[in-house]
Amino acid sequence: MNVRKLTLLSSLVSVLVGCGGGSSSDSDSGQSVLLKGKAIDGYIIGATVFLDLNLNSQLDANEPNVKTQGEGDFELSIPSQYQQCAKYVPLVVDVPKGAIDTDTPDTPIEDAYQMVFPPQFALTTDQDLLNLTPLTSVVWKQVEQELRSQQASGLSCDSILKEEALRADISQRLKEQEFRVAQRYNVTVNELYGDYVASGDTALHELAKSLVPGLQKSYTETKQLVDVNPEADFAWVEYFLGKFYDQSEQYDEKWYRYEFVQVSNGNNRSETYVMSDDLETKLFLFEQHQMNTIQRNGVNIENNVAIQKTEYDSGYHCNRDEWLETLLDDSSGVRNSVFGNAQSWDECLTMTGNFDQYLVTKNYRNGDLVSYTSHSYYDGRDSGFSHLVGMADVIDQTDLTPIRGKIDTDFYSEERHNADSWMRVKNEFSKNLDEPSQIMTSHDSDDRWERFTSYRDGTHKKECGDSEESLSVESCTK
Repeated sequence: MNVRKLTLLSSLVSVLVGCGGGSSSDSDSGQSVLLKGKAIDGYIIGATVFLDLNLNSQLDANEPNVKTQGEGDFELSIPSQYQQCAKYVPLVVDVPKGAIDTDTPDTPIEDAYQMVFPPQFALTTDQDLLNLTPLTSVVWKQVEQELRSQQASGLSCDSILKEEALRADISQRLKEQEFRVAQRYNVTVNELYGDYVASGDTALHELAKSLVPGLQKSYTETKQLVDVNPEADFAWVEYFLGKFYDQSEQYDEKWYRYEFVQVSNGNNRSETYVMSDDLETKLFLFEQHQMNTIQRNGVNIENNVAIQKTEYDSGYHCNRDEWLETLLDDSSGVRNSVFGNAQSWDECLTMTGNFDQYLVTKNYRNGDLVSYTSHSYYDGRDSGFSHLVGMADVIDQTDLTPIRGKIDTDFYSEERHNADSWMRVKNEFSKNLDEPSQIMTSHDSDDRWERFTSYRDGTHKKECGDSEESLSVESCTK
């Protein structure tokens, strides 16, 4: 693995008659309404679907419930007294030991698990049926954990109905999480909430089935992590399979456990372990990262420490970065980086040696990063700004602004500025809903061109080539 290259890149609603939106006369009449849908892993027969009125993930005596039939089908009758809540609380399916998955009808399910469909009022999908799947669970559970950590009085139907701000918060968080999941697995929102068995989407079907073991562990351990970090902005645990998570080709076909805690913006830590197949044993630390950020004298000062496993029987790549960047729309700065091999996190924290320095310029417009350049000087070679190494305690904005006088920031420029390597990036953003939300194009001193297109549904496309005109998806696999 090229450590320097890695370092550089790293910088960079259902048929719901008479509920919620229906007429008040339906509720006043005392008539029940039906929620219809399917429990899908394959289709699950013999599971219990219930309306989780108090959001405790447990079936309580007063909560409407029904067993799944046929091809995972259910029709859940909602009495009039609960119809107001039906759109505002999650729908849960308990899959018990002995239930039948139609993918393997002759082998009853051995380990119980749970799936969840998010509250309908906040969804961005217009699916006709409520399909409860491992994917809908991934979307909702992280949102729920974040909300619980910030709601001192707890979540319930009553709290959601009474607090308009809370409803808005749930809607926004759910929208963001739908987008994150779509990005992670490159699937659309409609696919996330759809019936992938009926559509014949075998890849999505395989993904959903594979997520089940990790979901159970993720839910439990996220709650534990939130409990021990009550003041954190965010805290969660995620178990994932590398073969599905792998956008950077660094993961194997193994289970990984990712833990993330953000104390405040710019101050966070994470660690990833390779797990045993039964998810009970941490086999070894795969990667670990820590970021600390402060701002003073017109400068953003960010310190990063990261280790990543080299080979399973050896040590780690260690990288320590110090970012010093002006707080300006047309910013400039340096990144001083020390890297090497270490046997542990503690050894990485104290590692010294030759440094690489990167001269960086960034152009922001209305908060968006529209262009970026990075010129790299390896093994202590003088960039003209070597005197800024180790100066974080006394650095001033005026120490960094001269960098823009040295670097040609034009995207199409190939000016090297005596650097060992360089990279230039441009970002195009669009508010037109018929166009991609962002297109990021880059080229570097090795004549590599890449274009990464982000679509509004969270999916994406990567194209590669040796010129801007030759960019194609096929070239990325060569």
